[in-house]
Amino acid sequence: MRNSTMEYKVNQAYEELKRLIQWNPNSEEKFLQKMVCLLLPGQRKCWPEAIRDLRQSFEAEQWMIFVEKYRGKLEWLNSISLAELQRKIGEIFFVDHYKMIADQFLYKKDFETSLFLRIAMETGIRSADIPCIEWSCMHGKTIILEETKRGDLYKKVNGTFPKISTQSLRIMKLLHRKQGKIFTKSNEYYVRKISCAWGMPGFRIHSFRDYRRKIEMGITAGVQVPRIIPL
Repeated sequence: MRNSTMEYKVNQAYEELKRLIQWNPNSEEKFLQKMVCLLLPGQRKCWPEAIRDLRQSFEAEQWMIFVEKYRGKLEWLNSISLAELQRKIGEIFFVDHYKMIADQFLYKKDFETSLFLRIAMETGIRSADIPCIEWSCMHGKTIILEETKRGDLYKKVNGTFPKISTQSLRIMKLLHRKQGKIFTKSNEYYVRKISCAWGMPGFRIHSFRDYRRKIEMGITAGVQVPRIIPL
C-alpha cells in the first residue's frame, strides 16, 4: 500500500486515534468525534452515524469497515499529501496530544521532562529560558525570572507574569526537595526527548509559545475549524 493512497492516510489517522485513546481512555468519545470531523469535513449530516461507525470499526479493530462505507466521502484525502494530513491531525489534537506526552513522561518517572513540557505549554516561556527557572523565581504559582534571564520578556500588558498549574507546582516542589534544584539538564536535552516522544513530523517546541500567545489574544489555537468540531 503506497503512502499516497487514501486508505493509507486513513490508517495513519486511525493509528493516531488508537494511541490517543490508549493514553486517554476517558476521552474516547471526544476523540472519535474530532476524527470524524477531520476525515469528513463539510458532511455534518452524516457525522452522528459516522461516529457510531468509526466506534464500531475501532472496537472491532477493522478500520477498513469505515473506509468502505465512506469511501466516496474520503476521496478528498487523495488531493493532499500525507504530511499535510499529519499536520491537520497535529493541529486538531494538539492539546490532547500534549497531555498524552506529558503523562507518558510522568508514567516513566521522568519528572523533569514532563515539567519542562508542562511549563512550555502553560506559560509560553521560551524553551531556552525554562531550565533557568529556580525556586527563587517562584511566587506561589507565578514564575518571575530575573531580568538578566529575560524575566521582563514575559510580563503581560496588565503587569502580571505567567503562572503554572497546581500539578506542575507539585512536580516542581518534588524535584526541588529531591535534588535541590528544578532542572539539571540543558534545554536541548529536554527538547530532543519531547521531539522523539511527540511522534509527528514537523514538531516545533515554539508551537507551545505560539499556542499560549494566541490563547492570551483570545484566539482558539491548535484547531483551524473550531466552530464545527464538537467538544
